[in-house]
Amino acid sequence: MEALKPLEPTPTTTAISITFAAALLLFTIGFILPTFRQWYRLRHVPGPFLNSITSLVYARRTLKDGSAQYVYDLCKKYGPLVRVTPNIVVFSDAQTFRYVCSPKANYTKGLWFEFSRWDLERWSCIAMRDNESRKERKRRLIPAWSGPGLAMMEERVDARVREFVGLVERKYVSTAPGEGVKPMEFGHRAQFFTLDVATGVTFGKPFGFMERDGDVNRYLEITEVMLPMFGILGALPQLVYAMHAWPLNKLMPGAGDKVGFGVLMKFAEDEVQKRLQPGDKNSELDLIRAYLKNGIEPEDVVQECITLVVAGSETTSVVLRMALLALLTTPEAYRKLQAEVDAYYNKANHKRDDSDVISYADAKELKYLWAVIRETMRVWPNGAGLSFSKQVPDTGDTIHGYYLPKGTEIAQCMLGVTRDKALFGPDVEIWRPERWLEATPERADEMWAAVELGFSTGKYICLGKQVALMELGKWFTEIFGDYDIAPVNNVSPLKLVDGVTWLSSNFWIRFTRRN
Repeated sequence: MEALKPLEPTPTTTAISITFAAALLLFTIGFILPTFRQWYRLRHVPGPFLNSITSLVYARRTLKDGSAQYVYDLCKKYGPLVRVTPNIVVFSDAQTFRYVCSPKANYTKGLWFEFSRWDLERWSCIAMRDNESRKERKRRLIPAWSGPGLAMMEERVDARVREFVGLVERKYVSTAPGEGVKPMEFGHRAQFFTLDVATGVTFGKPFGFMERDGDVNRYLEITEVMLPMFGILGALPQLVYAMHAWPLNKLMPGAGDKVGFGVLMKFAEDEVQKRLQPGDKNSELDLIRAYLKNGIEPEDVVQECITLVVAGSETTSVVLRMALLALLTTPEAYRKLQAEVDAYYNKANHKRDDSDVISYADAKELKYLWAVIRETMRVWPNGAGLSFSKQVPDTGDTIHGYYLPKGTEIAQCMLGVTRDKALFGPDVEIWRPERWLEATPERADEMWAAVELGFSTGKYICLGKQVALMELGKWFTEIFGDYDIAPVNNVSPLKLVDGVTWLSSNFWIRFTRRN
C-alpha cells in the first residue's frame, strides 16, 4: 500500500494557520495573561477558585435571591477574609470594619461609589472618593444635622407620621370581622412614608407619595428595576466607567426625564434655584437653605439632596417592614411592645392627643421598642451586599494576616458582623429582642456598636442616622398605640428577596382601631 504523502502547504492553508496562531496569541495576551495576573496578585487569599478568575460568578448571584446569604456562607466556609471576585475580598468582623473606616487607615471609597454621581461634573459627599475633598464637604454638611437643623427634622418627621395615620384612617381601617376588611400593601406604603420624610426634610415639602397613596412619576417602579444594577456593580465596579461613557450615559437619569430619578433631579434643581432668588422671603429652615448657608455650591447642593432621598428612604423602609413582619409573626413580642406603648400613654404626663406625636427624647426611653428595632437591624442589616466597598491604599495593607496590594477592593459581610455568636449568643439566626434586655449594659453597648455599623462608622458615618432612628421610634409608638395590626396571609405574610438590599412585596396587612 502506497504511503500517504504529506500535504503540501498552500496559500489558503498557510493563511488559516497564521490567522489561528494570531487569534491564539491575541486571546493569550488579551484574556489569559490578564486573568492570570489578576488571579496571581491575590492567590493567597482563600475563596472559590472560579470566583478568583472571573467576576461573573458573583455577578450572576446578584441576579438571584440569596446573594447576601451566599457571601455569608462563603465567610463561614473560608474564614475571616474571603476572595469573592478577582479584585474584591470580604471580611465579616466589626473590628476590621472600624479599622478600614478609620482616618488612620487611609483607605478610600471603592469604584462602586462612582455610580452615585448623578451629574458627572459634580459630586455628592457619598460619591467623593478623595479623602480630603470628602472631609471638607462633610465639614460643611454636619452643622445642618444638629441643633436647630435636627429640631426642624423632628417637626417634619412628626408631620409625616400624622400623615401616615391619616392615610390609614382615610382608606385602610378594617371594621369588625365579617363587616369589611381593607388591606394595605405595606411594602410600598413603608417606602411612601420614608420617601415623604426624606423629601420633606430636604425640600421643606414632601414629594406626595402618601397624599397620592401611590407611586409618583413612576419613581419606585424605576428604582426597583434599577436595584439589580447596583448589585451587579458591586461585583463589576469597573462597569461604572462604561455607564458614564457614550452611549450608555445617554440612558442615565437626567433632569429632562418625565419619570423616575429624572423628575427628582429636576425637582431638586428647581427647589435650589427658588432659594437663590433675590425675592425669596421664606426663612423656614430646610436642608437646602442650611447647605447653601454653609457655603456649598448650588450645583453640589442638588447632588446632596438627590443622594439623601435615594439612600435614606430605602434603608429606613427596610427596617420598618422587617420589624413589623417580625412582630406580626412573634405574638409575644407584639404584646410586649404594645404593652410598653400603652404604659407610656397611660402615665398622667403623657396623655394621648391625636395631634401630638411622641418626642424623640421620650421614644428613646421605651426599652423594648429599641430592643425590637436593634434586633431587626441585626437580623436584616443594611448594606448586606458588596456595595460600599473600600479601596486599599497605595502602601498596601495586611488584613487577618493576608497582604492586600494597592487597588484591592475590600467589602464587609454585614450578616457576618451582626451574627457573631461570640457577641450575640448561639441563637444568632433567631429574631429575639430579649437578648438586648438580658445583656449587661456594657455588652448591650458592644452589641449596638456592631449593629450600628449598618450606618457605617469613622470618616464614612451616615449623617442621617439619628433621623432614621427617629422615624422608626415615632412610627412604631404612634401606630401601635392607635391600631391592632394583623397579616392578611398568615402562612406567607410577604415575599422577601435579599440582595443589595432586602426587597419585599405582597406584604398585606390590616388595621383595626384599638379601644
